Amino acid sequence: MLAFLLRRISTALLVALTVSSLTFSLNFLSGDPTIALAGESATQADLQTIRETYGYDKPIPIQYFNWLTSALQGDLGQSHYLNQPVADEIFERLPTTMALGLSALVFALALAIPLGVLAAMRPNSLLDRFALTVAVVGQAMPSFWFALTMMLWFAINWRILPVSGSDTWLHFVMPSIALGYYITPGVMRLTRAGMLEVLRSDYIRT
Repeated sequence: MLAFLLRRISTALLVALTVSSLTFSLNFLSGDPTIALAGESATQADLQTIRETYGYDKPIPIQYFNWLTSALQGDLGQSHYLNQPVADEIFERLPTTMALGLSALVFALALAIPLGVLAAMRPNSLLDRFALTVAVVGQAMPSFWFALTMMLWFAINWRILPVSGSDTWLHFVMPSIALGYYITPGVMRLTRAGMLEVLRSDYIRT
């Protein structure tokens, strides 16, 4: 048991170290970040000032260590684009993100569970075939394509729903459906399989 826990902990630490290293390396994918901050017309003195301000003048291992220790303390750094703390930007948008995720989950469960139950109660019927077709199409259809299609019809052509924003509940309809529809087929198939197993049990049939 102890050896199993140690293997799990070491694997988790290795995954966390790999993810943090890849995340840190994103700063350097576009080249020197100081040039992006100062602009191409900046002088060498300006670039050196920015490097000293943000710690880019230090060796990369030290930069990574400083970045990692700050992240573990909740300091995610400063957004160069918005000139605001990254943590503040995340927490500002967190309520909307959670509301969207919750509404997508509610939509998926409200659609998947009844369809799965009804399909299990009437196996090989027209309803069962319809539910399985929805599951197959839902798993094969890319969610981004489904979202773009809804935007084209409901927002642009018919002008029923807004394209973006979060002011009213109407803004959450299309994103919730697009996110929820992606997980609906899996939940529906699990519900159907579980119901069929229960309905075929001896204590149910007798």
